[in-house]
Amino acid sequence: MWLTGWSFSLFADGRLTSPTRACDIEVKAYANNAASPFLFPGPFPPDSLQQRVNAMISDRKSDSTIRYIKAVDELTGEQIAFAKWHFYATPAAAAEASRAMNLGPGCNKEACQEFFSGLQKRKKVIMEGRAHAYLHLLHCDPIHQGRGAGGLLMQWGAQKADALGLPTYLESSPDAHRFYLQHGFKDIEVFSLHLGQFGGGNISHDTPLMIRETSASSS
Repeated sequence: MWLTGWSFSLFADGRLTSPTRACDIEVKAYANNAASPFLFPGPFPPDSLQQRVNAMISDRKSDSTIRYIKAVDELTGEQIAFAKWHFYATPAAAAEASRAMNLGPGCNKEACQEFFSGLQKRKKVIMEGRAHAYLHLLHCDPIHQGRGAGGLLMQWGAQKADALGLPTYLESSPDAHRFYLQHGFKDIEVFSLHLGQFGGGNISHDTPLMIRETSASSS
């Protein structure tokens, strides 16, 4: 059921209408992530946000599997959430999937390499070359969480994945885990990054790896 008073729109090629706002939401969404101080300790250059904006635009232009979706408050016109979906409609497309890492100043390159490369390796093993949808990012401005925008973006992608007959894969943050369970995802395994080697003491950052099967295959 769509939420009254909300709209969502698909970012078409070359028409990322609010990339700066999307990146601002992303920064806010990760602010309290336990791994962020170890993956991205800073300091960052003054143009770091613009670098992220440029990377987002470049990704969309170079990767035809990407769909950016935003949730907009119709009363204010403000973008409050966005999602980045990939749709790999064939095994060949899935086999070619890769995850670019833009590790500039302010990043702990060793930690980022272990974390993001580790996630990519587990995804390849779990999906075994199957055609699939991949929810790479889903972020909501923290001050707007709980209003249903994330569910709206999730529903859009789930319906498209079902129409294509694709299972959906994602890597959840600990805080979002319950949300994804409520939307039909099931746990496959947990990827753990031991933060002690990066100054985090005796702490592990756990990332649930999850799959939602299509409605046809689960019925």
